Amino acid sequence: MLHVARLAWPVEARPVSAPTQDGQVRRVNGYNALVRPDSDQVMSIVTTAYVPADNDEVADAAVSMAHRIDPQARLVAAASFGRTNERTLFVIRVTRDENEALCLLAYNSHGGEGAVRFQVVEASRSMCTIFVTSSTNSASAVPHVGKVRESLKRAGKHSSLLERYLSEVPPLWGRLADTLWSPRHTRALIQELWGETPTLRPKTSEGRDLEPNESVFRHPGNVLPSRMDRCDDAANAFRLLCDFIDNESDACERGDFTKDRDERLALGAGNKLKQRAWRWIIDNTM
Repeated sequence: MLHVARLAWPVEARPVSAPTQDGQVRRVNGYNALVRPDSDQVMSIVTTAYVPADNDEVADAAVSMAHRIDPQARLVAAASFGRTNERTLFVIRVTRDENEALCLLAYNSHGGEGAVRFQVVEASRSMCTIFVTSSTNSASAVPHVGKVRESLKRAGKHSSLLERYLSEVPPLWGRLADTLWSPRHTRALIQELWGETPTLRPKTSEGRDLEPNESVFRHPGNVLPSRMDRCDDAANAFRLLCDFIDNESDACERGDFTKDRDERLALGAGNKLKQRAWRWIIDNTM
């Protein structure tokens, strides 16, 4: 899979040099350049304390974690983003039924982030949606410092992330399915996540009608109530909210300047909103 995706390359840390005022070239102490040896492209400049992780080691660790749950678990997708493909994503399908799959996502970044990240999510085929909970047992990380290779191998052999997730989260889904959902919950959740809903009929201070901005019509407060109010239970309400975030929203969190929407989604845009929604629903309906 990594060879097909052209991600099976090791990372080289090379010294950084810079010209001086007298025309000399000298090494810049304390920094390395992370280079793709296949293309000789510089992916980023990092401190010498930063230890990169090779893509194959990250993918192997994630697959090993999944194999403890199901020996048939396998890597089903690999993707890369950025000018030099410095950000990579690996998807391991752990278990599945006719409609939903439990997946382990592994994020590797050659500079820019301080750790390799592992995230447990649930994917719906029919909704083309990823469900992300706020469980502390849904994510773990291996910092880009010290003996990263050994840490990844240790995580693959001994991390109980998936076991802890399966112990905690499925019972919560069952309880949410038995919990009544009401229009009052819909409006309170939208207020919690997105603030006040802008009016579709704005007026001037003198009371004259104004044409609303196009973005007003896409605001969750003007879209979600008609859908979520039909929900009878909290589990389906959460599913519908995740569906909206993934398929109809701008999928952009504050401070995210990534231009490509697909890249934002692949790298986890909207996950914070989903996690906040999950926590609010747990705290306010059960």
